[in-house]
Amino acid sequence: MATETVKVGVLFSQTGTMAVTETAHINGVLLACEQINEAGGIRGHLIEPILMNPASDDRKYAEMATDLLVNYGVKTIFGCCLSTSRKAVLPLIERFDGVLFYPSVYEGFEYSPNVIYGGAVPNQMVPPLLEYVFERYGRRIALIGSDTLYAREINRTVKEFLSESGGEVIAEVYLPFAPDAGEVRAAIAGCGVDQTDAVLSTMVGADSVTLYDLYAQSGLRDKSVPIASLTTTETELMNVERGARAGHLSVASYFASVDSPQNRAFIKAFQAKFGKDAGPSVYSEVGYSLVHFYANAAGLSGKFDTAGLLRALSGSVFKAPGGDLFIDMETNHFTLRPHVGLSREDGTFDIVWISPKVAAPDPYLVAYDRSITTRAAV
Repeated sequence: MATETVKVGVLFSQTGTMAVTETAHINGVLLACEQINEAGGIRGHLIEPILMNPASDDRKYAEMATDLLVNYGVKTIFGCCLSTSRKAVLPLIERFDGVLFYPSVYEGFEYSPNVIYGGAVPNQMVPPLLEYVFERYGRRIALIGSDTLYAREINRTVKEFLSESGGEVIAEVYLPFAPDAGEVRAAIAGCGVDQTDAVLSTMVGADSVTLYDLYAQSGLRDKSVPIASLTTTETELMNVERGARAGHLSVASYFASVDSPQNRAFIKAFQAKFGKDAGPSVYSEVGYSLVHFYANAAGLSGKFDTAGLLRALSGSVFKAPGGDLFIDMETNHFTLRPHVGLSREDGTFDIVWISPKVAAPDPYLVAYDRSITTRAAV
């Protein structure tokens, strides 16, 4: 029976703008900790999650990361969603020689030996989503995003891809956090009912919910012009008004509708812990998978220090709900399989396309790998 503990930090917002999304991260992390502990822990050590709430404030992420690393003696943190919060924490992780398992999609163009990047980078998500939109809707794309580093960098990539593909940017708008309804309506109206084939959204958290709710009242919605998102998952969709949910696209490495034994077991465990109506999203799935990946590596190493853990990561594999998870140690990013989902009124997604092969990470976007795209829907 495990009697010792190993402390890990859980650094996600439970309040503020990012609470909707980051609570999903927390749920995945805590479920994995519980499962590992019930199975006896890691070499006789139970995982003790130290949960912090930075309240969607980048300064608090930095303060709480320092607290975890210095005062709690934590060596490993699962945390951060927005790139600004990750960048606030990064120098502290390096200074105090910890490891940050980062579970969110992000813009790429970063490497740290102390960060394990669990989310997708642009080359794994942007080409599949845009190719799908091109084939079924058209190449005139409007861009609406939260005013974040992620949104601006992703849209820079999108504009390059459109330029090389005969596409056209109809509008490009960035909104502040917690925009008022008038600002969101103006952004939607600026897309032009007769000029836009799809609206690519990089809105995040609760603000993405506002976008979908108000979009349902627009002429674009009347013409069945979809929102195509790199950031909207089941977590956000379930907070959208029911009548505004259906008919939109998202791209992710995981949807809850993935049909596999691992995913069925994951959903059963998730609902047993969080309620029969609870549903995981890619944010929950990546957080869950990263904890298991960490536990496997620590089990191989027999140690919880940073150097031992990082050495063991290259030999660690986890059969995640979204597919086998393994790391590219040259970049500290994961190889993932892109999926495109079509949203339903019940807040879930029908998977309409799955990549015929996994997409290796290319965080510095050396080249687009169009061989992962296909015209065939599932």
